[in-house]
Amino acid sequence: MQAQTSMQKGELLYEIKSKNVNTTIKDISPNGIQLEMNDRGEFNGKIHGNHMDTVTVNQKTDGTSDFQVKSIMNTKDGDMIVAWGSGKGHMVNPSTGAWEGEIHFMTQSPKLSWLNNSTGWVEGQGNMSTGESHGKIYAKK
Repeated sequence: MQAQTSMQKGELLYEIKSKNVNTTIKDISPNGIQLEMNDRGEFNGKIHGNHMDTVTVNQKTDGTSDFQVKSIMNTKDGDMIVAWGSGKGHMVNPSTGAWEGEIHFMTQSPKLSWLNNSTGWVEGQGNMSTGESHGKIYAKK
């Protein structure tokens, strides 16, 4: 994960907590496993609300993974934000994975329009046994 070590984090935008509601095994091959997970949860920080995500994970046989995420976020004030991104992960122990990557945003909300020109950096961990995950999203410098 050498590319991520040079990334500089900016302001903390929000923290996210999620619970897995569904997992689909998309493929199994000698190269690894492809999963699609649907999560729901809350986010709090500079923006607050609820979210639902679809995360596609390619788990490789060496314990590393690549992911793509698509998210719909609804703020407590009734604004909608969509987010998408990708990154890399690895297993910390047999049930816990950690990940980091880049997130992009789009909204039609005038008060949140600053997000349209922002790129975020996500760092998080998830417990595959409980289906719970948490992460922090920072403005990317």
